[in-house]
Parts: sequence; structure tokens; C-alpha cells
Amino acid sequence: MVELTIKDQSFDEKTSASCGRLEIGKVKSILPNKFATTSELNASRLIDFKGLLPSEVVVSAKLMFPNTLKKLLTEDQLLKDFARRLSRETAGAEEFSRVMFLCFRGEAGIERAEDLRTILDIQYFSDFDLITVQQSKAISAEDFSSLFSFATRWREERGIEKPLMPVISATENRQDFERCIQPLMKRGISCLGVDMRGGFYYHSLRALEDLKKSNPKLWIHIFQVPPKIKFARRLLPCSEGMMLPYFGVDSFSRWVVPPPPEPLTKDKINLFDRVGWGVFKRKELSGIRGKRLGCDCPVCKGLNLESFFYGKVLTALSRSKVHDHFAQQIELKESFKHIKEKTYLKFVTSKEFAKKFLDTVKKA
Repeated sequence: MVELTIKDQSFDEKTSASCGRLEIGKVKSILPNKFATTSELNASRLIDFKGLLPSEVVVSAKLMFPNTLKKLLTEDQLLKDFARRLSRETAGAEEFSRVMFLCFRGEAGIERAEDLRTILDIQYFSDFDLITVQQSKAISAEDFSSLFSFATRWREERGIEKPLMPVISATENRQDFERCIQPLMKRGISCLGVDMRGGFYYHSLRALEDLKKSNPKLWIHIFQVPPKIKFARRLLPCSEGMMLPYFGVDSFSRWVVPPPPEPLTKDKINLFDRVGWGVFKRKELSGIRGKRLGCDCPVCKGLNLESFFYGKVLTALSRSKVHDHFAQQIELKESFKHIKEKTYLKFVTSKEFAKKFLDTVKKA
């Protein structure tokens, strides 16, 4: 049986942040944390990074377009190939917990119980440690509750002793969001996933804030977190992921996006700035920091801004993904210490762009 618990928790007094130790079976991880996606694992291989990325949980995130999903649900060979690909991508990460996340695009989604059974079976046969049940774009709170009930029966029929993680979509309206949460909490879930869908849903985060306070042992993980925060119709430079613990979120993973319609250039690559918790493109960062990166992570060590971007575009992009993962994890470990010491708010507001974001929220 795979048990999921959060132990040794501490709570910040001036924010909704908490810290602790997540245990999924034999896997242990501190919270708050950032967990790697298979995209970041692939990026580390592309730059010949020696060793595994630090991430006790690995998110097998896959873009899923309508036509691809239809074939996956109807063609046995494609289904088998997909399952094999999932296994190959996380080869060497056996000591990690693995969770699957489908990034639905367009009208793609799971609406029928039989289709959900196929997605659940993929996770079962691929030996994932957590089984995700995702809410599609067109699914109401009531219909999703029914699908989750089906997944619960499926688990019982299979004799599976692994946690089910419902993954609900963030919404602009708090009431709509809470309508999805309420029936799930009545079932005594141990974990909750939220699909941020590449946006910043302030009212959903406020709902999660209250949910965490009333259910401190619930593990809350956010999928599809974009680099920056879009708030009050403005794109702010502050890193979205780094601000999630402030709202009671335990962990997050980055978004997965299709290739851009125009050729990618090095000047379009985003880079996380540890000094101020901002996210900037190369020219923007140069204007703020000069040639210094201000980061001693395993990727940046010995590199300045110019040398960081050497090589091919895809190499520079991969280097930025791996840097972001290391740098944000380092800052989250510092957050862990400050939450323990009840000095988290002082730590967050010492970061220039995090403070500017909080000031913007207060004025809104």
C-alpha cells in the first residue's frame, strides 16, 4: 500500500505558507517544493548534465491535442506505444514517485467513464505511484464528481492501493472552484491537484488558502505554472511559482507548451532571477544585473550571462529550464527555513519583484 502523508509541519504566522515533509510510500520530500516534469529531465540530458535533477516527484506531462487523444482512446498500438514512452522517459528515476498529467489542448478532454478507464489503466500498467483523475475543460463540478466516483470504483475493482489525486481546473470565480472541491473533500482525499492552465487565478488561490488552513494535512500541488504572473490585466515580472507557497500551496510544476509558431530565438528565452524572484529575457536581465547572473546553482556556476546563452538555441533553452529548476528549489529550501523560523514574510518581501507583486495585490 502506498501511503501519502505530510509530517513535521510548521505554519507561518503572517501568511498562509506552511512547510513539512511529504511522504509517498518510501519517498520523502520537503515542502514547499518544485517538482520536475519530463520536459526538464529531457533538458538535463540535452545539456549532458551529470546526475539526476533533484525532484522526489516526477510529473510525466504530455501535451494532448484532440486528434491525438482520440487515437489514444481508440487505437491499441498507439496506446501501447504511449505507455512504453512514459516508462522510457522516467528510466533511471525509479527512486522517485511518478505522476501523469495530460495537458489538454483545444477541445481535448475526458468526458465518458469508459474513456477515463483507459487513462486510469495507462497509469496502472505504467506503475505510477499516484493516479490522477483530471477535470476537462467542458466538465461541470457535478460531472467531475461522478467521474471521480467511477475512478474510486475502478481502484477498488483493480485492488489498487495507491492514492487517487483529483486534478481540478482553476477558475476566475471562487464559488465555481469551491463547488468542485466540496464533494472531493467529503471523500477524505489526501491530495489535490490544480491545473493552473498557464494562468494566475487569484480567487482560486484564495480558496486554496482557506482549504489548506482547514485541512493542513492535504497535499496541494499545482500543475501548469507559467513563468510570470498576470494580475489585474498586467503581466508582472514576478515568478508565479515562487509566490504559490504564500497562498498555502505545497508544491508546483512548470507548464508544458507546444513549440512557438515563430522560430525560437535566444532573446525570447525566459530566465528565473534568484536575486529578486523575477523572470526575464536576456536583454531585460542584462539591463538589471549586467553580465552577472547572481546564481551559484550547478548550471550557472562559473557562467556569466553571455556564456550562459552560448551554443544552439535549444541548448540554451534546455540550460534555462534546468537552471530554473535548481534555482527555484534552492530558494524554496530557504523558504522552508524561514517558515520554520516564522520569518517567511520578511524573506519574501526582501525579494524585489515578489514585494512589488504583493504591493500590487494590496492596491487591487
